[in-house]
Amino acid sequence: MGDPNIKEELTTYDKISVTLYRGGIVFSALSLVYAVAYFYFGAKDSTSPIFTGSLPFIVFWIFIICVDISVSFLHLYSKQVLRIIQGCAAIGTLILLTGFLFFNFSPAPIFYSEGFIGKIGLAGLGFVAAGFAGIGAKEAFCFKLNEGYAYGILSALLVIGHFIGIYTLQIALGFLTVITVLVVVFTIRKLLLPLHYDIGDKSRY
Repeated sequence: MGDPNIKEELTTYDKISVTLYRGGIVFSALSLVYAVAYFYFGAKDSTSPIFTGSLPFIVFWIFIICVDISVSFLHLYSKQVLRIIQGCAAIGTLILLTGFLFFNFSPAPIFYSEGFIGKIGLAGLGFVAAGFAGIGAKEAFCFKLNEGYAYGILSALLVIGHFIGIYTLQIALGFLTVITVLVVVFTIRKLLLPLHYDIGDKSRY
């Protein structure tokens, strides 16, 4: 797990792993920004190439894949916690991939969760969100990037509340907007930290 008080000599692999970890966070954040823009402006400008065609679907999967990449290169001293975070992301990805391949799954289940297929998609996205929340919690615990705690908690409230049907579309979009702002701030602050922070004490892995 990252430790600002320990500066290990970084190997080429260490640098690559940290770059992939942070890169996954960056592109996950950009995907969320696109999602917010899509729901605010896409419905009003359905002819724009930015919001039509396959791009929304591609961006959706960019988010999923980038979360998977980040959790794959997450450094934690506790293997049990690491496996839980990675397992959540993997389960969610498997559910979403199965839904896409066999059930003509919608790329926006968090907003279109009607019916059995929608609920499955929302559950899958919830597991991926839990993996992404695990990243935020780790960074908040290690480096006081408390936006990680905040977006993780709000993500859980959004998914659970929308799953049981207590939110309107507008409320869900409000949640997503706040989460996205927090993730962007979190990402910027994360990028300002030295690379060795993410490696910590190698002897403890």
